[in-house]
Amino acid sequence: MKIIDAHTHIGNFGSWARFDFDLARLKEQMAEFDIEKTLLTGAGFHDNKSVIDAFQKEPDLIVPVAWVKPGGAAELAEIRRLVEREGFRAIKLHPLFDAYCADDTFVDPVLDLAEELKIPVFIHSGHPPFSLPWQIGWLVERHPNVKVVMLHMGHAHGVYVDAALKTARRYPNVYLDTSGSPMSVKIREAYDTVGSDRVLFGIDSPFHEPSVEIEKIRATHLPEDALRRIYHDNAAKLLGL
Repeated sequence: MKIIDAHTHIGNFGSWARFDFDLARLKEQMAEFDIEKTLLTGAGFHDNKSVIDAFQKEPDLIVPVAWVKPGGAAELAEIRRLVEREGFRAIKLHPLFDAYCADDTFVDPVLDLAEELKIPVFIHSGHPPFSLPWQIGWLVERHPNVKVVMLHMGHAHGVYVDAALKTARRYPNVYLDTSGSPMSVKIREAYDTVGSDRVLFGIDSPFHEPSVEIEKIRATHLPEDALRRIYHDNAAKLLGL
């Protein structure tokens, strides 16, 4: 079954990650696990150039995603440049790494621009005090026309995972990414109660082992057509691939 990996990084995270993840290693991973396309971000808001370089070399494999730290006019201009001139297809926000609260009003201009550009926004979730699912919900409430992917669907804490599911059920423009979420039963619950088209498969390399991330989706015991949606079709539809 073909896979679209909705969340992976290129670059060096130092001691945070298993290894420095370069284009050669990414291509090996994609070939080994039958991954058709990877939604790729860099190792920080300073590292979008790595994504540009990879995309220029492998445009059929990579869907570029811009890691953005909200700021002012310069940051918004850079988003527009990346989308309109470099072919980027989405925005990634990481409130934890970049130390801001997901629901802060200074994030609003980024989502306003995403709405104008008609691109989705991927947001890291699961860590207080910056990126709890409730905070993402408060942000989304102000931007009902922007498709927002809550990465890691609350991460590993059961309370946060439940909050992620409740947030996605409340706001129809919220999608959930499975990377880093260890509970197959909750992934199945998300598929059954949030929506069959709003759960996306992700690996989050170089942090996680691809075989584990793939197998935990199969451990949901969903039928093959449902697995196909999670592994591939939902991301393809969201990004227009």
